[in-house]
Amino acid sequence: MNAATSWIGRAGLGALTAAALAGCGSSALSPAQIRSRATNICTATARRTGKIATPTSPNDAVPFLNRGITAIDREVAALRAMHATGAAKTAVDGTAAELAALRFTLKSLQAENDPVVAIKTLQVRLGPIEQRTNAAWRSLDVPACVTA
Repeated sequence: MNAATSWIGRAGLGALTAAALAGCGSSALSPAQIRSRATNICTATARRTGKIATPTSPNDAVPFLNRGITAIDREVAALRAMHATGAAKTAVDGTAAELAALRFTLKSLQAENDPVVAIKTLQVRLGPIEQRTNAAWRSLDVPACVTA
């Protein structure tokens, strides 16, 4: 085995060992931990999104969505980092689906589709997603993650 092959072998072995050790001793978060972490994450997002000015014209929709998507993207990443299962995973997946709907609408607006139609379509699309997601967050007793 030459020096390069040896280094690659050691690096690969090191990565496998690190991955194995990372799995050792890790356990799922307790319901109380999920509630606490999700509450902190969603509260921080609410503060960020609360600072975003409401659009005053259809032309303001793209910047508004960009800012919202940025804030919610951070939220989804932080929620996913909890590696939740069960109802918590359902809630996190629902929040991610809401983000996907916002991104779809942003692309529609960037393609110069009618902003009024795009926003109305978003509202229709978000309705059932929000209902399922809000129900999941409520079942976990995490009102901070329930959307209006």
